[in-house]
Amino acid sequence: MKKNYFFTFLLTFLFSSAFSQDLIITGAIDGPLPSGAPKAIELYAVNNIADLSIYGIESTTNGDPAAGAEYTFPADAITAGTYIYLSFEDTRINQYLGVTPQYVDNVINVNGDDTIILYKNGTVEDLLGRIGEDGTGKDWDYVDGWAYRKDGQGPSATFNPNEWTFSGPNALDGCDKSDDSGTNADCSSVFPVGTYAGTASTEPSLTISSPSNGSTISFTDIATVKFSVNNFNVAAGGSGDGYIKWTLNSVAQADKFDTDDITFATTGGTTYEVFIELVDNAGNALSTPVNQTISFTVGFPCDIQVSTITTSCVAETSGVDTYNVSIDFTGGGTSTYTLTADNGAVGGDNPSMMASGTITITGITEGTNIVFTVKGDTSNSSCDFTRNISSPTCKALPFIETFDYADAAVLSNQVNWESTNSGDDIVISSGNLDYSGLKASEGNKVIFDGSGAESFTKFTNISTGTVYSSFLLKVSAFQTGSPDLTDGGYFAGLAATTTSYDARLWVRPNPDTSGTTFDIGFGPESSNPPFTTSTYNLGDVLFIVMAYDLDNEVVSLWINPDSATFEGAAPTPDLGGNDPSAPSFINTFILRQDSTNETPTIEIDELRIATTWAEVTPKDNSTASIIENEIDGFGVYPNPTNNKTFTLTSASVDVKDIQIFNMIGKKVYETSISGTKKDVNVSSIGSGMYILKVVESNKIATQRLIIK
Repeated sequence: MKKNYFFTFLLTFLFSSAFSQDLIITGAIDGPLPSGAPKAIELYAVNNIADLSIYGIESTTNGDPAAGAEYTFPADAITAGTYIYLSFEDTRINQYLGVTPQYVDNVINVNGDDTIILYKNGTVEDLLGRIGEDGTGKDWDYVDGWAYRKDGQGPSATFNPNEWTFSGPNALDGCDKSDDSGTNADCSSVFPVGTYAGTASTEPSLTISSPSNGSTISFTDIATVKFSVNNFNVAAGGSGDGYIKWTLNSVAQADKFDTDDITFATTGGTTYEVFIELVDNAGNALSTPVNQTISFTVGFPCDIQVSTITTSCVAETSGVDTYNVSIDFTGGGTSTYTLTADNGAVGGDNPSMMASGTITITGITEGTNIVFTVKGDTSNSSCDFTRNISSPTCKALPFIETFDYADAAVLSNQVNWESTNSGDDIVISSGNLDYSGLKASEGNKVIFDGSGAESFTKFTNISTGTVYSSFLLKVSAFQTGSPDLTDGGYFAGLAATTTSYDARLWVRPNPDTSGTTFDIGFGPESSNPPFTTSTYNLGDVLFIVMAYDLDNEVVSLWINPDSATFEGAAPTPDLGGNDPSAPSFINTFILRQDSTNETPTIEIDELRIATTWAEVTPKDNSTASIIENEIDGFGVYPNPTNNKTFTLTSASVDVKDIQIFNMIGKKVYETSISGTKKDVNVSSIGSGMYILKVVESNKIATQRLIIK
């Protein structure tokens, strides 16, 4: 049978064209400048590329699996032999390496122990690093260093470290201009920019990958010089192409018959020059000499060590006070040390004079985190380090928050409050919520809905007994998205951290958003907590008390507790349960915005946090007639009223807002009147005992009202 050679050739051509490997990763750098800059990858176009958009890049961190390209190149045409640079920013890579990246994207904001993947038409084309593996301490780790592909190697969808030269970790430490100008003027050979060749050379070569020439490395007793040899078999006894001669500061060292790292003892503050050369089996230089020389300095040691750092509150109040810090140290007395802090006064024991002791920082503003810096004398010490110190919580209980801030102010911008996560803020809203029998509200309230940032307040760690929190709650509208009718969303909690709540308060529409009722859930659960059998109306003001019993790991909730228990003992809770993952303490109260499907429009007022029921349930102290009266000429008669009408008097003609609450705090009547004397018809209200509240020009009067 006659073979169709043309057809076979055509298929071969088509396959090679369809599956040609036109773009490869040739290098990556994880630099020494602030934020790890420059961070970039170098790619090389082996052939002309008509449309670069068929390629994309993904970076995976901490051993994460691959998920697909995070960055897709634009539809540019690229000429064969072009080097392409993709960086997470363009300024410092230009300053440091003298190249301007054609493409900039945050996908390359990674470290030298993370994996970089090149995709072609959605399929893995090339790799630097192993997918699903954290490179820390592995054979391809180049944190604060670089990796560069050997000539003629790649691309490969299976990572092979033998195709690469790695600087090793920390190889670029000190390889930046000492004045932080962003250049590599204090160091050479930082990254072999644009040196990849598509065809591997057959000539012997020798490369020293670390330390970088001209660098200053951190103090070490033993220096390690990493190098690689290509196209030359290093072996003993004449069994290979030859061996290695090397010198240290021009002094000949023992010949090497392998390519293992060179190591030698060092002294701090000393400069070392290492010369390495390939020689033939007779010990002669090759016809074309192959050698490399590097010079580097070993930094001085940093003898001082700081250990235990303790913060302590000068006072524990709801205001802004100060706190102090103590820092234990050892290894002092070996240099002149400069100690600084960006807040407070540094004092205590002097490490320039003492071998060990305690440094103090006093008078730091509460809520202010500080940076403490230690610098040694550069003539004999490399010490230059910082410690970030967080402010302790100097807020003892009971804590009372009336939200007495300006209308529309952001809650997390106020004293005692912080925010976490991102999105729109919880804000202050003018006016108050009130509950019969509870001490009258002051200040303002907060309002929030949908998704956004959480606001939290921290207090002293409570590790024994019970933490109580109480507040007034009004749900004024349901979720604006597609409401979650399974468990709604949780919007308030007691916790030990801002990322894991230990007691969560939930609300969900019940039966659905076509009505105006909801129920309430509570517990330690992150989903599907127990819910109340009762429902509550939009617009109702509810009095909520949450508690976490740290001794018994029990959470409890009360909704509209009987005012007869106020300032007394806690009654039986409405909901509760055991926490299977109990924290060792509670120190945080959080208000949370989840999503438009889960968080309705919520108003919160009069937050109290304490360690007793009595402290979070202050009485209104109105057991008889007048509870409070700021209105001139205020009067109510007849009281009791028999015909469902009473007369209200005042010395002013100003508008009066009237609210009537039943004895469990539910508002049952609301109207507005004006004038100095007006009849009020309450025939819509059943017989019983009520609390009448009247507001006139920001003046308040409250009185017990009996309707017969």
